[in-house]
Amino acid sequence: MIQTTRSINHLDPHTLNVFVDGEMSLGEQQRIRQHVEHCRLCALYAFSAKELKSAVARAGLLFDPCATGTIKANHTRNGALVYFDSQPALRAAVRQLQPILREALLLCDVEELSYGEIALILDIPISTVMSRISDARDTLCDLLILQLRKSQ
Repeated sequence: MIQTTRSINHLDPHTLNVFVDGEMSLGEQQRIRQHVEHCRLCALYAFSAKELKSAVARAGLLFDPCATGTIKANHTRNGALVYFDSQPALRAAVRQLQPILREALLLCDVEELSYGEIALILDIPISTVMSRISDARDTLCDLLILQLRKSQ
């Protein structure tokens, strides 16, 4: 989905996360690639999401199926982007995530499962998987930025 902001079209964060995770058709991937080639903000967001996904995978985190309860999605995204390669800080931030967000994120980034597989495991719709992963990455960025500001 493309959003218009100040007469500039940008991809929404959910779409960029689906793109980063390779969960769209080849035609959609090509359309997104073309957009990202010409839009610096979307390219920066996609790069940041890829780096965060890689950092989570390298951090030595393990999937622990302990999620309970529900969560209300945060539809106000501040667009904060972060590149952070401190594994202890990243592990601490992941531990601070709400369990249902952490669960979806780790199944995607550490266990490398598809959105469909995650939906089956968690018994939730694929759209909910997409929202939880996107919300988890947004929350991680916020937590990492806070940690960075505290250390400065």
